[in-house]
Amino acid sequence: MMSAEVEMWRVETPEGIFEADLETLKQWIAEGAVVSTDKVSKGRLNWIEAGRAPMLRNAFLEKAGVASPTTSTATPSWTDFYGEEPGKSTSSTNTAASASPVDSTTSQLSQPSISTSSSTCQNHPDVPAHYICRMCSATFCEACPRIVNDIPLCPACGDLCKLYHDQQTKAVRHEFQQSGFGFSDFGQAIRYPFQHKIPLLCGAAIYGLLLLGGLKGQIVAFVVMFGCISQVISQVAWGRVNRSFMPDFSAFSMWDDFAVPLGLGIGIVIVTWGPIIVLTLVLVFGVFGGAQHSAASFGSNDPPESSVNEKDLSALTDPEANSKQLEEASRKLEQTRPANVISREAEKSKREQNDPTAMIRFILPYLAASIFVVVLFIVFLLWAAFYGPMALTVAGYTQSFGSVVNPLVGLDTIRRMRGTYFKAFGMVLLIQIISGIVGAIVAAVTSPFALPFVGNLPARFIDGSITFYSNLVVACLLGLSLYKCADRVGITVD
Repeated sequence: MMSAEVEMWRVETPEGIFEADLETLKQWIAEGAVVSTDKVSKGRLNWIEAGRAPMLRNAFLEKAGVASPTTSTATPSWTDFYGEEPGKSTSSTNTAASASPVDSTTSQLSQPSISTSSSTCQNHPDVPAHYICRMCSATFCEACPRIVNDIPLCPACGDLCKLYHDQQTKAVRHEFQQSGFGFSDFGQAIRYPFQHKIPLLCGAAIYGLLLLGGLKGQIVAFVVMFGCISQVISQVAWGRVNRSFMPDFSAFSMWDDFAVPLGLGIGIVIVTWGPIIVLTLVLVFGVFGGAQHSAASFGSNDPPESSVNEKDLSALTDPEANSKQLEEASRKLEQTRPANVISREAEKSKREQNDPTAMIRFILPYLAASIFVVVLFIVFLLWAAFYGPMALTVAGYTQSFGSVVNPLVGLDTIRRMRGTYFKAFGMVLLIQIISGIVGAIVAAVTSPFALPFVGNLPARFIDGSITFYSNLVVACLLGLSLYKCADRVGITVD
């Protein structure tokens, strides 16, 4: 009986390329001659890092002093990492992959596991951790790793070490992103503007003062406010929750810092309130423009009376006209006399008064049209209220006028975010309601300070400051909702 052919491996180390069988290669790993960053290749397959080879996983874990996982007895196959081996069919590969899933430990070897690692050096428990191995997740102080060409290497498994603080920060962000969107994010959005107290006070004061400067001042205030909103949405959506909400005006550009925010704001108005504006214009110039004609035609369903034309007159003066033509022409001429016209109009008015369906026939088309317009107005109003936050979101993270005015972009984003957007919409609506109530209270309290011609300036200033704060909260909520759905929306986060 023939013995099975031994499958040979190739390993590339700084000393050169060597061949060995699997057991010999595992022995080299145990002796430290082969580390996880060395390249290996089984048979004719491509080169990969030794630490990523499924069949060498246990050898590196034993070298690092970590117990082999026992949660699954199935051994990961090479195809779980590289697909089909040469000479094997796709069906057999799929069967093997489904029968032998990759163990969760294997997929975590390429990145440190902060949650299961100690915050102190494993060799010096009294010293805080400065490095963490990306392979075995062991933590070390600054003096423990081997430094090769300024690169820290793990003394246990030989793999690359990363800064513990950076990996801990990434782990905390990843855990926060995967925690789902809820009321904790609402509380964070409420607190967000107060993380930058000086910009908050200065921004609110500037915004409130600009609102007192007439139309030009209000336009500038809108640009400043939208610039802050856009900054917050984009930064928070990328995971930069601690960044300031004030844009950088040190290198002011009329296009980037004024024209673009103004254009995006106009785009938001078009896509949200545009249908209502168009409907209003149609009503003003369409319905009322034809009201006079409709009123004049009320009750004029009767067939028009005969009128005298040139042919009738010629019959009266034609000596050859027969008696029938003369009689018809005389009758039409008689009907044009003022007395007959007045009499005919009086009879028509009397018939209309005695006809109970005349008014109904007149009102019914207007009533149906009015109901249709009211329903359409309500639908457009609900659209503006529901899609408004998404239009603001699209403007914030795309900075594209075309994307803003295209509702398909926002609707697709809502589809990807699923229930997260509805939660964010409810929170935004709550903030707007609270802001409106507070503004009404401020207006009532400061009403004695109202001046003729200029109005209640203190109320407008305070209300502007409250609006500035509430818009920052709304922007933070929208940014957090995007951040929690970054994998579905396609946003690259830090």
